[in-house]
Amino acid sequence: MKVPQMLLLVLCLRMGHSVPVPLCDLQEDSSNVLSDNVAKHPLTIKGCVGKFSSREVYVLNVHYTRNMMLLQLEVSRDSLEGEMPGQPPVLIVNTDTEVPIYITGSANYLPVILQYPRSVISTLDYLVHWNVSQEDLPKNSEELLQWAKANYSEVTFFAELQNPKKIYLDLKHDKTGPETCMLQDNFQAMDILQADYNAAEIQTCTVPNAEPIKNAYIVHVTHQHPHPSHKEIDINVFINNGPCRHPPMVYLKSEEGYSWNIHNNEDIGIKASGNSTLHTFGIPAEPLPETRDELLSVARSNGGTDLKSISYIQVFDARSVRLSVSCVSEEIAPTTKKPEDQCLKLINTTLHYMCNEEKLIISMSKEVMKACNLQSLEEITSESTECSAEIVEDYILLSTSKAECGGRVVNNQIINSLTIKRDDKQIFYKILMCEIPTIKVEVFQYPNFTLPTKTFNADKITYVRVDTTFINRSVSKCDLSVGDKILTLKRDRPQLSAEYFSWIFNTEGLSLPESSSAKLSCAFCYGYDIPVDCCLNRSLDVAIVNKSNPQSRGLGMESVLGITFGTFLIGALLTAALWFIYTRTRSSFKMQPVPTMPGGSESSSTNHSIDSTQSTPCSTSSRA
Repeated sequence: MKVPQMLLLVLCLRMGHSVPVPLCDLQEDSSNVLSDNVAKHPLTIKGCVGKFSSREVYVLNVHYTRNMMLLQLEVSRDSLEGEMPGQPPVLIVNTDTEVPIYITGSANYLPVILQYPRSVISTLDYLVHWNVSQEDLPKNSEELLQWAKANYSEVTFFAELQNPKKIYLDLKHDKTGPETCMLQDNFQAMDILQADYNAAEIQTCTVPNAEPIKNAYIVHVTHQHPHPSHKEIDINVFINNGPCRHPPMVYLKSEEGYSWNIHNNEDIGIKASGNSTLHTFGIPAEPLPETRDELLSVARSNGGTDLKSISYIQVFDARSVRLSVSCVSEEIAPTTKKPEDQCLKLINTTLHYMCNEEKLIISMSKEVMKACNLQSLEEITSESTECSAEIVEDYILLSTSKAECGGRVVNNQIINSLTIKRDDKQIFYKILMCEIPTIKVEVFQYPNFTLPTKTFNADKITYVRVDTTFINRSVSKCDLSVGDKILTLKRDRPQLSAEYFSWIFNTEGLSLPESSSAKLSCAFCYGYDIPVDCCLNRSLDVAIVNKSNPQSRGLGMESVLGITFGTFLIGALLTAALWFIYTRTRSSFKMQPVPTMPGGSESSSTNHSIDSTQSTPCSTSSRA
């Protein structure tokens, strides 16, 4: 071999060691496995603090650029802060969307003045100790700050936030702060406020290995606006389908000078840049590269043929991170499945919840007790541990009124939670948001649902349509109550559109009683087969008419006989009256003398002429 060829071969071999392992194709994660990953930090878009005066005033200005179902706010007060000031603190929560507000925390039991925008529809009646009102609040932070100062002279704390998942506010005043609250960009709220945020970026790629057995996760935290003193990141790692036969690998990458405080009870592999602690045990730092592609290359190389996927999670300015990871599912015979796997699977597949205007009902299979190895029903509770479940037939049921057991009603939704513990350790937790269903009952004259009416025609079919926007519920029946009679309408085909789910009922084959009014009642029930009633009932006042004679319902046999007898009686009375008049008149004519005129023939002739022309029955009768 010639020298140039040997040099080229050596160069290729040396370069081969520096070429990174081919990376997988990163895609936006759509599996929802990582949807629970959140980062918590105290950084605000704008904010400030002011020295405490006679009253504490806290102002939050929250903006959303994406759809959110709920603005969650946990308000607390440390007992070390001492007694509440003479005047109750003021909390102003402003938002530029109509998202409802849901408030929890220990401060719920303290006297607080809450003000929020008129555009927000929230039911905050559960804040029984709070004075709640709605105001016209400016959206701009500078204007909102001036509005608060104009109404309360000074502001204790102000924060502008964007897209928080949950806000944690501690009502504590800064005794050493500046005299007045002056807004600063990228303000660090530190001990007063923190908020949960979605990760800035979550991407996952599938590694083309023949028999993969584990996943890898990279958490990359960067600080665009670092706090001068806070250099520690808390991280909580949870396995959502564990324990794992082959634990996942987690890489924690931070900037220089930061350390990790790892809270983990799961069996996972961890490599972290910076010094770390795990349950007070020190873990030496691992050298990790700086860029995303280099981190992916390290994870790909270390995992080798065992890797199924690599997930890259980028987080900004995090003070703490919650990371949810998963095991690679394996084909295991049902008889050898671990109790934990069967437990969570059974809960997720049999858990249902439903509500009406009065209560929330949570149900699941009673086999959950066995699969999860639960010792008592008291281990299954709602938000308030005072309310526990019961077994009814084949189901575990937890039924609460809308305002009890820690429940809240926010924007026509009943909000509560379900907690399942085993040996005092939480194995399942879920926030339940049940929208109280709406139902609409309409009556139509034609099957194409035109010309709505409130009239039932006794001679023709009348169509009843029941609409709802929730397809996991059903209408059990519609009845027509007429007097003391109840008629069940015939149920026809259901129909589904983009807006609603409908059931059609008609009066075909019904013999409608003769009445002018009736009540249409429809029972609207959930489609789940559970031994408890959770229905809504809607009614509609309607009229019954005869189409052939809309103005008259016709005469019955009793009416005809009554009219005939009345006519006969009136005729008899009239005949009797005429006979009485006749007899009285006849007697009068018999007793009257005939006048005579003295004198000549002319007078006699005249009198005779008059007499001869009498033609009344009475005069004829007198001659006879």
